[in-house]
Amino acid sequence: MRFLLISILSIFCIGCSSTTQYIADTTLNENNASTVYIYRTDVSFHSLNPEKPFFFLDDKLVGKLGTGQSVRFFVAPGEHTITSKESFLFTPGSQSGDIIGEFKSGETYYFRYSKDFSSIYPTGTGFVMSGESSLRPATKKSFDDKS
Repeated sequence: MRFLLISILSIFCIGCSSTTQYIADTTLNENNASTVYIYRTDVSFHSLNPEKPFFFLDDKLVGKLGTGQSVRFFVAPGEHTITSKESFLFTPGSQSGDIIGEFKSGETYYFRYSKDFSSIYPTGTGFVMSGESSLRPATKKSFDDKS
């Protein structure tokens, strides 16, 4: 039992320390870079789960989002990849979304993440609900509404 506990804690610590944080170049601003918003919808399914999905720009962490939250950052012009990963033991787990795009200076981009109810599975003692995640481009209006 002690070995199992130590193994789980080791995996958790390794996962936390191996995630590189995205730090935008300090010279980037709204005029010479793209402004990117990633938001999570207000959908209540899965909102009580303390584990939050992780979001990456070119494999560097830009943030974790709870229900109704958003993150904003600047990115240099060019091709970039935005990825979402589901949380597993509070560390990045399986990839649930991936968008590759060309980003232009002075433009603002919005990306919507949602986790919606998809099905329910009976078990011997109860049931398990599952959800489906999606990451996709969005509009300013949907960002403002968090819809």
